[in-house]
Amino acid sequence: MYYHDDFGKIFKTELDFHEYLAEIDGRAQWLRTPAKQLRVLTTAEAPDAMKEMEGMPDILADTKKHTGLLLQCPHGVFPIGKTAVGTLKDRARIKGSALAEVKTAVLADILNKCLKVAKGNALLRISEGKVRGVLSGDEADYAIISMPELFMIASAYISAGQEALFCHGYADHYLAQITWQMSSNDLTKTYGELMEEHGKKPFGDIQVFIRVVSSDVGASGANIFYSMMDGNHTIILGEALRIKHQYKRGLEEFTCNMESLFQYYKQKLKDIGRLCDIQIRYPANTLSELMKKQNFGKKLIAETVERFKAAFGDEPCSAYEVYCGLCESLFFAKKHDSSTASLMKLEEKIARCIATRWHDYDIPGELS
Repeated sequence: MYYHDDFGKIFKTELDFHEYLAEIDGRAQWLRTPAKQLRVLTTAEAPDAMKEMEGMPDILADTKKHTGLLLQCPHGVFPIGKTAVGTLKDRARIKGSALAEVKTAVLADILNKCLKVAKGNALLRISEGKVRGVLSGDEADYAIISMPELFMIASAYISAGQEALFCHGYADHYLAQITWQMSSNDLTKTYGELMEEHGKKPFGDIQVFIRVVSSDVGASGANIFYSMMDGNHTIILGEALRIKHQYKRGLEEFTCNMESLFQYYKQKLKDIGRLCDIQIRYPANTLSELMKKQNFGKKLIAETVERFKAAFGDEPCSAYEVYCGLCESLFFAKKHDSSTASLMKLEEKIARCIATRWHDYDIPGELS
């Protein structure tokens, strides 16, 4: 069992990735229960019978190291994995950074008082000996999508209709993702024509990647990302084509998204092209102010802006070059060992900046 909360695995073959998902899903279960019947315990309150279960001492030791919490429901008592803490707070309808600083017993008491007045059902994801998600039991808020089936559909589509090379897969208790490099030159040709249309040339050789990401603990919908490497520059081609786990949306809609993938991102390339027509007088300042406004973090801003200056200098340019500089923040986030879930959120934040009012940040002078 992969019970450790900090578990993460990289897969070098597509088959290994799919076999892992099937193995995990085969041991997992979904449990639905009224939210007000949930009760939070500390690991010190673990029932004696639970401690004697096969493999449970190791699981409890790992739980004590991370959350220190157990969840009692009509189906039994389960250790709480760290991926479940956020969704458990959602069911209790509480939030705030102070909750991360209180002692475990105090947090359990706060959660229990709030859960007593919770409304609706909770949907528990039990996997590898722990609760991994405490999701809404209303399908209008959260609907189950089979991870093994979803990724099998993605692989089948890519294998059948595209020239693609498997790069790698990755999975932890938050999410799973798989990446391919596309050999087809359709999008590459479209990008080259777009650059030529706007009087620009690619920075170097162009590589196109498709990444499919999903989660069964509420960390992600069923999302499809397109990105490019233009020379040494990563370019995020707009926001992901996504399906939220809501309203029974599932595999059929995901299949439709896979089928429309190229046309969707061909349109997104046009949005990238529009950046070429936006002239920026003070590009380094624009990048810095935009990142501050979007809360990228001081260290990441400083590193990204410094890299941009080294690559493009201080001369006026278009918003396209500034956006390319913004995409480089991913490089530094990876360098600092950001989690896969954090990198995905960062990528989505970058993509949303395409539609920003760039001139609002084009400010002269020295900025603090």
